[in-house]
Order: sequence, then structure tokens, then C-alpha cells
Amino acid sequence: MNNRSSSIAKSFILYAGLPMVLVLCLLIGLLVSNKFSDFQQGKAELEAQLNGLVLEMSEFPGDRINEIEAIRGEHLRNLNQDFLLEVTFALAILMIGIAIPVIASKYIASMVEQNLNLLGDRFSSGGSQGSSLLPQMFNFAEFKGVADKMRDALYERAEEEQRWKNAEKELVGMNNDLLNNAQELSQGGKVAFSMMEDAEMAKRELEEVNQRLSHVIEEARASAQEADIANSAKSEFLATISHEIRTPLNGVIGFIDMLAETKLDEEQLDYVDTARSSSNTLMALISDVLDFSKIESGLINLEVRTFNLVTMLREVVSLFFNDATQKGIVIDIEIGQEVSRSIAGDETRIRQILTNLLGNAVKFTSQGEIRIIVICDSVPDASGKYSIEFEIRDTGIGIDSQQLRKLFRPFSQGDSSTTRKYGGTGLGLVICKRLAEAMRGKVWATSRVGKGSSFFARIPVEVVEQGENLMPGSMPLKQPRVTDPQSQATSRQKLGDEIPLKIAIAEDNLANQRLLVMMLRSLGWQAECHENGAELIEYLKDNDCDLIFMDLQMPEMGGMEATALIREGAAGDAVKDVKIVALTANALSSDEASCLKGGMDAYLSKPLKIALLKQRILDLFSPSEVSAMQD
Repeated sequence: MNNRSSSIAKSFILYAGLPMVLVLCLLIGLLVSNKFSDFQQGKAELEAQLNGLVLEMSEFPGDRINEIEAIRGEHLRNLNQDFLLEVTFALAILMIGIAIPVIASKYIASMVEQNLNLLGDRFSSGGSQGSSLLPQMFNFAEFKGVADKMRDALYERAEEEQRWKNAEKELVGMNNDLLNNAQELSQGGKVAFSMMEDAEMAKRELEEVNQRLSHVIEEARASAQEADIANSAKSEFLATISHEIRTPLNGVIGFIDMLAETKLDEEQLDYVDTARSSSNTLMALISDVLDFSKIESGLINLEVRTFNLVTMLREVVSLFFNDATQKGIVIDIEIGQEVSRSIAGDETRIRQILTNLLGNAVKFTSQGEIRIIVICDSVPDASGKYSIEFEIRDTGIGIDSQQLRKLFRPFSQGDSSTTRKYGGTGLGLVICKRLAEAMRGKVWATSRVGKGSSFFARIPVEVVEQGENLMPGSMPLKQPRVTDPQSQATSRQKLGDEIPLKIAIAEDNLANQRLLVMMLRSLGWQAECHENGAELIEYLKDNDCDLIFMDLQMPEMGGMEATALIREGAAGDAVKDVKIVALTANALSSDEASCLKGGMDAYLSKPLKIALLKQRILDLFSPSEVSAMQD
């Protein structure tokens, strides 16, 4: 470069490039200073933030702290790299800013010198070649492109820095979220651990409750077994006490009946009647208690069979005919036209209910009448049964509403004065109610004080025959024929002559032996007595027999076992088919059905009545049958 070009270049550098360089240095200095301040501030903020995180996460394990320290180092390196990059970029700009004015000055000086030379040549040549040299002149538009590129580069750098800052903020936010999540997880872990402890405690409590419940169940089962054992023991006790009470009472009632048939004066007959009434009352009380105990123990069995309703009603009324006649009470039976004579049901239980209700009506009625009204539903129920309703209507003392509510409770009567005046256990109506409910029926009552009472029993039965029914109205009742003792003795003696029988008795109670022998003797028969079934079988091996009266409870061998052995031929084939009549005072454990099922031919319950004894013998034997046997 010649001196003129160097001088022009120095001038451009001095007057244009140097100010530009100074301005550029100032700008670069300010930029570097700002960047350094930002670097220091960002470093301080990062240190403060990370230190705060370290303090908040002091309860976390050491590996988490190390992770924070690693994040700290990485952020510091990023900040240092960014600062160094920015400083390097500023220095590069500074160097470019210094080099460009120098180069530009030299280039401009060269262009100016060239243009000066061209201008000089034009002036010297008269400008003939000046127009051809004009396109070679310097084009300042190139600086605009360079400036645009630099501006774009700086804009992109600013955007990149902004993106870095946004990324940094997002990273810090994500770290904060991570720390919050970690805290929430830690808190949730504590809650979960607490819940696990509560669940474990609840499990232990549940196991304890289950153990206590199992223990309670076992105790309940043991209590139920004890209750069953106690119930069985009670039933056995009642069966035993029944036999023990009714056996001597049989002798008392039997001998009173025998005494009443002897020659007695009026005073003696009054004593005998009083003793007979007292003994019958005692027997009724015992029967009520035993029947109630039997029902409470669930030992009641229903036996459905066909029977004649009218006949049954006549027999029930006949039991109270004498008592009603003595009081001057009229007993009428009214049966609806729709009621069938032949029905199927438990005759024994229905008879027991009606007997109890009618007995109460007679007991509590001193004058007037008693009506037995029987009606029947016209439409059967779902099971095909018809409900027959029995109403026992009297004109007795009546019952007020308060007493009526407790009438069907056990051991309860209308009031204490009634109990003292009329006596009784208060079990009769309860037994009626339980028996009716056992047959899917019901019993209830209505009453007015001083006007009388009506007791209702509604029992479902099967209609066997829709035969001729009785028209509504009163059924005449025949009064039992009363004969004098002499005529009765004559008829009994004739009965023994007409039906000669060889009779054996198996009875362990001497009083009952003597009573039965005397009753049979009054009817014209002789009998051999034995104390148990074993003695009876030994006797039958060598002697003929037509009729056996067999007590059920005897020492060594009871009546059921002896009957079974006789039927099997243990006493010989000749007596395998001998007639056997059961004798029992046990109203709880033995009944007619079990005796008949065990091979016996008939059943007699103590206390014995001579009329019933005679009837049982007539049922088993008749003069024509005896003649055929003898032939």
C-alpha cells in the first residue's frame, strides 16, 4: 500500500474506525459487565435455591442430598459455560469490531484512492473514460447485509438465552414439583404406615372378637345341651312323678268307688261323695300340670283319624250331665246344617279342648243354660281343610276386660277370689290354646260381667263324608240310667257267668292289685296277680290265660318288654295271641297309641273306673266269641 493509501486508511481509522472501535468496546464492556452481573446473580440464586432444597430435604437419605449436590454442580457448570461462551462471543465481536474498521478503512482507502485515481484520470482525460469506470465504484449496500446478519445473529442469541432461562425455570419448577411429590409421597407413606398399623390392630381386635364369639357360641351350645338334658330330666321326672302320684291315687279313687257301692247310711254316703269329689279334683289338677308340661316339652303328637262329630259331642256332654242337672243347668247342642257328621282330625285333642271349655262353663255357671254351637266354613282353605268353629256359650259370672286379657296365660285365672272360690291351676285354658295352635287353629273368648261368657275354638279338619247333617237346633240328651247297687251287682255277676275268662294281672303295687281283683270279683271273675313281667311269663308257660292286665312300669321287666316277649312266643305258642290290656298311671311318656303299637289290645289309664273296666272287657270279648273259643 502506498503512502497515500496508508494516509487515507489512517484517516479513516482515526476519524471513523477509532470511534467505532471505542463505541464497540464500550458496548462490549457494558455487555460483558451485564453478563457478569447476571452470571453472579444467577449463581447466587442457584446457590440459595439449592441450599434451601438441601435444608428442606435434610430428613431424606444421603443419596438424595448427593443428588442435589450433583444438580448444583451441573447448574454451576452450565452457568460458567454460558458466561464463558458469552464472554468469548463478546471478545470475538470485539475482535471483529476492531478488524472490520481496519479492513474497511484499508478497503475504503483503496477504493477512495482508486476513485481518486479514476477521478484524476477523468480530469486528465477530459472524462471520456469516466462513464466506463463508474460501475467499479464502491457499493455501500454490502454493509447493510453484514449488519442484518449481525442483527439476526444477536437476535437468535437473545432468543437462545431466553430459551435457556425458560428451560432453567422449567427445570427448577420440575425440581420443586419433584420435591413436593417426594414430600407428599413421604406423608402418604406415613399415612399408609399408620393405616397398616390400624388395620393390623383392627385385625387383632377382630380375631379377639371372633374368639370371644366362638367361646360364646360354645357356651350357648353347652347351655342348649344342658337345657336339653334338663328338659329330658324334667320329662323323665314328670313321667316318674306322674306314675308315683297317680298309682296310689288310683287306689284311693278305686276303693272310694267300691266303698260307695256298699251299704252306707246317709252321713257315710256324704263322706264318700266328698272324698270322691276331692280325689277327682286332685286327679284333674295333676292331669292339667302334666298335660301342660307335655306340651311345653314338645312331646305332643297329633293323631288324625276319622270320627263322628255328633257322637263325640254327645260323649263330651254326658260327662257333665249329672253336674249340670244338679245345678239345674240345661245343656243344648246346636249344629249348623253345613257341618258334616264325619270328619278327620285329632279326636282326642278336640275332645280335650271341648271337655275343658265345657267343664269351665259348668263350673262358673250356677243357673241358666249352656249352649254348644257348631258351625263350619263353606269354603276350604289352601290345604283343602274346612274350619269348624265350636262356641261354648254360658250364662255364668262373666269376666271383665282386664281379666279377659290374661285369661290364657299359664297359672292364671280371672282373679284371686275366683281361684279361692272355684279352685284350679289356671292351666286348662292355656292347654286348650296350645292344643288348638298345634292343630293350626285358635281359641279365644268374649264375656260380659254378670251376663255370661262365650269361648270359641276354631279347628281345621278334613270333611270325610258330606252325609246327612243335623238341622240347627237343640239335640236332646239322654240322662244316664241310674241303677241301684244290688241290680248292678246282679248284672256284673251275670256278666262273669256269661263270659267266663281266665285273667292274669301284672302289677307291682299291692293296693292296685287288690283294687283290680275286687273290681273283677264284683264283675264275676277271678284273677292271678304277679309283681312283674318276668313272673307273668313264667306263670303263662304252665297255665292258660284269656286276658292279661299289664302295668307298664314294673321292676325287673316292664309291661312293654313283657308284651313283646309274649308276642314272640317266649311264654308258649298257646298264649301268643292272648288279649293284653295296658294299665298305666304315666300320662306323659305312654299313651294309647304307643301301647297299641307295642302289641297290646286295649288301654286303661289309672285311676280305674269299674264301668270303663267292664266296657273294655266287653269290647274285647262277647258271649258269642267266648262260646266259639270254648268250642
